[in-house]
Amino acid sequence: MEIKIIAFGSIAELTGKEITVQASDVDSLKVTLQELFPELADRKYAVAVNMKVVQENLELKQNDTVALMPPYSGG
Repeated sequence: MEIKIIAFGSIAELTGKEITVQASDVDSLKVTLQELFPELADRKYAVAVNMKVVQENLELKQNDTVALMPPYSGG
């Protein structure tokens, strides 16, 4: 299914702010993104699905909102 992705910061500089890709879960999404944007293989980034950062493989559903976020630091 087509998944709409919103990217932020340095990740958006590589991918564009909004893209659409075919993916059924988070792992396949990452593989697809690295095929489209090989520079992502060397970058660390977080994946959020519906405003929750996910670390495990999660099945994606139609109308899920996926965000790609670069590492952040703060004080």
